[in-house]
Amino acid sequence: MNMFCRRYLALAILVAASFVSSSDVFVQINQGTLRGKTVDFVEGKYTNVSTKVNVFKGIPYAEKPIRWIQPEMKKGWDGVLDATNFSYSCPHLVFPELSITPLILDEDCLLLNVFAPNETIEKVAVMVFIHGGGFTSGSSMMDNFSGVPLAAIGNVVIVTINYRVGVLGFLSTGDEAARGNFGLLDQSLALQWVQDNIEAFGGDRSKVTIFGESAGGASVDFHVVSKYSRNLFAQAIPQSGVASALWAVREEFENNKVNEAFRLGSLVNCTTTDTTELVECLRQVDAVVLEETSTKVLYEKNNLLHMGPTIDDVFLDDYPRTIVERGDFKDCPMMIGFNKDEGTVNVLFDYDLANYYYSKEPPYISKADFDWLVPRSLTVISGYTSDLMEDAVKQQYIDWSNSDQEDHDYFEAIIQIYGDDEFSCPAIFTARAHTMMMSSPVYLYYMTHVPEWSIFEINGTGPGWLRAGHAEDLPFVFGYPFVTELLGTHGPMTEEESKLSVQFMYFWTNFAKTGDPSRKDASSPPGVGEMEWPAFTVPELQYKELSVELPVGRGIKAEECAFWNDFKPKLQSYLVSMDEAELMWREGFTAWQTDLEKWRLSFTKYQQEPYCELVP
Repeated sequence: MNMFCRRYLALAILVAASFVSSSDVFVQINQGTLRGKTVDFVEGKYTNVSTKVNVFKGIPYAEKPIRWIQPEMKKGWDGVLDATNFSYSCPHLVFPELSITPLILDEDCLLLNVFAPNETIEKVAVMVFIHGGGFTSGSSMMDNFSGVPLAAIGNVVIVTINYRVGVLGFLSTGDEAARGNFGLLDQSLALQWVQDNIEAFGGDRSKVTIFGESAGGASVDFHVVSKYSRNLFAQAIPQSGVASALWAVREEFENNKVNEAFRLGSLVNCTTTDTTELVECLRQVDAVVLEETSTKVLYEKNNLLHMGPTIDDVFLDDYPRTIVERGDFKDCPMMIGFNKDEGTVNVLFDYDLANYYYSKEPPYISKADFDWLVPRSLTVISGYTSDLMEDAVKQQYIDWSNSDQEDHDYFEAIIQIYGDDEFSCPAIFTARAHTMMMSSPVYLYYMTHVPEWSIFEINGTGPGWLRAGHAEDLPFVFGYPFVTELLGTHGPMTEEESKLSVQFMYFWTNFAKTGDPSRKDASSPPGVGEMEWPAFTVPELQYKELSVELPVGRGIKAEECAFWNDFKPKLQSYLVSMDEAELMWREGFTAWQTDLEKWRLSFTKYQQEPYCELVP
């Protein structure tokens, strides 16, 4: 079957799967009355679901934020607020090639969307989604995160939220002028809004599950470790991102955040040495100018997490990994996972975007490329590299049976290095910690299915080599085959993938309802066959593979994560201590050389002076 016929057939299947019409619906919340839309959802091929979903878009949960000030809950409004259309997105770095929904940027952006079953006999579970984007970009005001399929198929309430990102969300001066973490405080206020208002939509405030992907997954985990917000939800699903990943709170940037704030100020003519004056000046600069300037700085540094979560002693009081190691985190059911080829997106944006973004074949990574990328990956993620550290990484990942070939391709090795260091092994570190320290169950997943069309391919254009890469789980979780607004832009999925998407949605919503992705309600036994999903425990180490076959496996990435989670930190500590010892020796040697030179000068001067004659 040729490409055109395959696309046409899949599109016909999707159109037959869902049909949407709408009518007005009204809800009274604490702040006032909302008008939304009730849409029909019909899916008869895989689920036999025919139901109605109430959709409310662009609901303000906070007052218009003041830059670098903690957000305040929305006070209310007179009359009826129109919540039938997406509203403003927070100012951020926009990738137009990755979104089909035009975004309108404005600072009055602390908004959320609610997708709720139209009729419920009793209160239903709630799922709050936190979008990703490296803490520098992203928005929930788009059809990419439509909650209609999840709400309809899973019979849950879906909430998607905006929060401040980039400079506006994470600038920190290290003091009261701008402590930082404003985006995370926004998320916390949105969770409080859910506690206050979600029962008006039929949701159960005691059964709130937060879920998110990439920086959104790390955000989910931040709320698990933060005393500030850990009581605002019951369960968590971090996808391809956890707080203990070294990129989530970068030590080198934590130590340099004040200087970076002043550096940003100098780039926009806010030259001062006082943090309060700096922040006041930055408040007068156009938001888009700030984000564009910051973006240039970020790309100069080759790091999209230049301004991100920080230790502010309000939301976060220590490094997340330290908090986890001391067991000071929420004891709650968690579903944690990552994708097989997470690292392809790093190569896409680090290696040669211009040549390979629209390529169907991956870049060839030569030995020279590999030798450049390994120290780069170590420096960007953990802020440290050395010859010995690079040799250790290469020893773990190089295919030595082919390394003697001059034309050997190191693509597979580098994507696994990136993926394991940034995503796989931090997730397993977190899963192991929760399993070994807490009583609540943990469920681990590993997505291996390679989509027919990548999430980065829009309208048929984009990279064709990302495989089961970063963010490729999102179209399955959000049921892209059943979102009419996405037909013909993302995908389409094959019939096999549409069925797999339904399975994803059942797993996610089952977990929200029961704390077990294999069980649809409290009275159901654990799932069997395709629905079997045992808890992750030590030493059993079982996980669910998210592929067409949906098997259960054991010990995924055990060897690689022993390297990243145990051996590499010890080696780095040893090497850093060696570096410090060598530095002290060099400083001592330099001081000795200086003293020796002074002695030589004094001795020379002494030699040049006339001898004293003895007087008889």
